[in-house]
Amino acid sequence: MEFFTKTALDAALLAGDHLLGEYKRHHVEVYGNSTLSVSNRGLTKEITSIRDHEADKLIIDLISARHPDHNLLTEETGAVDNGSPYTWVVDPLDGSSNYVNHNPFFAVSVCLAYENKPITGVIYAPFIEEIAVARRGHGCTLNGRKVSVSPTSEFNKFYTVGCPGGDGNNLRFAKMSGVLTESIKDFRKMGSAAIEAYTVAAGRVDSFVTLNISPWDIAAGALCVEEAGGKVTDFDGNPWEMTKSDVCMSNGLVHDEILDCVALVNPNSDRFTDKSLLTFC
Repeated sequence: MEFFTKTALDAALLAGDHLLGEYKRHHVEVYGNSTLSVSNRGLTKEITSIRDHEADKLIIDLISARHPDHNLLTEETGAVDNGSPYTWVVDPLDGSSNYVNHNPFFAVSVCLAYENKPITGVIYAPFIEEIAVARRGHGCTLNGRKVSVSPTSEFNKFYTVGCPGGDGNNLRFAKMSGVLTESIKDFRKMGSAAIEAYTVAAGRVDSFVTLNISPWDIAAGALCVEEAGGKVTDFDGNPWEMTKSDVCMSNGLVHDEILDCVALVNPNSDRFTDKSLLTFC
């Protein structure tokens, strides 16, 4: 396990330091055009820069050299199936639109899953100089210090972060934001699912909700939250699996209350049919 964690850490640091160096040059190419702004595009979530692909190659080359028989699943390359029970799940640049718009909240996320269950993960946010590391059964650390989820148990005092994920538009996210804002202390969006996830693990916020999210965005973050004592499920309350889905991560103390609220953006949810669950929302 320690050897796998070292691979994840080395890969994240290699890619993250490369991204940081290019970020400081203040130049990036998006869809082949030099740009510093995303204002002339569609949804910012559609942004993919040349730096995503550069970081992806650095990570794949390192992992393939050390673990040539393992499977790969990365946002830029897709799936490489070598028939192994081990799969590396990678987002080489989480927060691409932040990155190209020169917002410092971006990260590299590297996770290793065994039989589709995350066993070690690293999230490296190079500009803000933070590294979250989690190992199954060994807890979660942030910059070498063991962390745990918040002790907040009153829903109206909850701080929540959120991400529109892979939805084709932001309509469900806007509705979810409105519903939660009426019930909790504050709702915020940082633009990097990986960073938002480890902020739950570190107890900085109480929960993270995201829609239609891909596994590479949150695999390492989900492990961080679980190893820090939190809870990770889909919006129906089922344990999270490495598929594209709506996901809630929290300190676990009022997890059901969050799910009851966000059921309003999922009419197919069993929770949605029971209106009594939604009275406080």
